[in-house]
Amino acid sequence: MKDCRGKGPATCANTQPILTCFGCGEHGHFKNQCPQNNGQQQQGGARGKFYVVGDKNAQQDPNVVTGTFLLNNHYAKTLFDSSVDKSFVSTAFESLLNITPTTLDTAFTIELANGNLVNANTMIQNCTVNFLNHPLKIDLMPIKLRSFDVIIGMEWLSQHNAKIICGEKVVHIPIDNETLVI
Repeated sequence: MKDCRGKGPATCANTQPILTCFGCGEHGHFKNQCPQNNGQQQQGGARGKFYVVGDKNAQQDPNVVTGTFLLNNHYAKTLFDSSVDKSFVSTAFESLLNITPTTLDTAFTIELANGNLVNANTMIQNCTVNFLNHPLKIDLMPIKLRSFDVIIGMEWLSQHNAKIICGEKVVHIPIDNETLVI
């Protein structure tokens, strides 16, 4: 999770993420664009970083934006996280979605906050998340989650031009000449 405390307007206020390479640790590019590995992915598939926070701590943390929303007509505890590339669904919640997962050509290795690595090679495509009676499609990668049913990452946030406003703990999503504030 990004830590928004103490950050000036150039980071959290306008929700422009700081790109950080998980390969070399430098700012300004992702690992797949790293000049130190010529853009090649490491053996073992694509990698992404994913942080798990406890639900109790998340509700008290001013830097975490969460909510409960309908996902395929089931209420899902959701975390918005601009520091992860993909969006995820809990393997425990997955069965409620009634969509057969698609096997991906590329396996992903996901680094959890505790340093453990998990592999994922399936995607549940075309789920429907409902924000204020506005249904939006989302693809979710199933992994074992403890605190949340869904984590919405940067890929989806960018696709929908969403902005996380840390100080207000809200997400703005522009849709059809209006902005949803969730």
